[in-house]
Amino acid sequence: MTTTLYLMRHGEVHNPTKILYGRMPGFHLSDLGLQQAEAAAEWLADKPIKAIYSSPMERAQQTAALVAHRHAGLAPHTDERIVEVYTPYEGRPIEELAAAGWDLYTGNEPPYESPAMVLVRVLDFFEHVAVEHSGDSIVAVAHGDILVFPWLYAQSVEPEALMKDRLVEYALPVDYPATASIMTFELDGSPREILPRVTYTCPY
Repeated sequence: MTTTLYLMRHGEVHNPTKILYGRMPGFHLSDLGLQQAEAAAEWLADKPIKAIYSSPMERAQQTAALVAHRHAGLAPHTDERIVEVYTPYEGRPIEELAAAGWDLYTGNEPPYESPAMVLVRVLDFFEHVAVEHSGDSIVAVAHGDILVFPWLYAQSVEPEALMKDRLVEYALPVDYPATASIMTFELDGSPREILPRVTYTCPY
């Protein structure tokens, strides 16, 4: 049976100092981010959702709560496997990172993550969904690279740090997943044995 995973990015974040906030606490949705998340929640409202998961970060929890509000009896489950990537660049100006092609990974040593490390934990989450929710429809609210790396994997591409500035070469219809956008992954068993099918939607 096909399991449908709606993997969603959180809405826009209130970030007046324009830094990479990563796993830093205290970053919540902006007013626009709330509107984006509401639009995504409305798009998901008529889907037969059986469970909702969220990264532990506040912005993802807020977004997931708005989705859950439209599905009676569901409350988001927090899952560390879809948390934001761990990078040494937290707190750095966004313009500096944009100039570097958003490479948050080259030269990283543990405990900081590489794209391969991120993909492993995300695929572990996919495996969990495929087993625990076989045949059902599930929502998970996460972060940009948590969407990007399984997208690349679904195109039979092992993700690398410098791929993020040319994602359209790998069938993504936009330069990078928009805030509150959704990737719909169809899982026909283990994603490590059968590549997922995936489509991209921006619901606003």
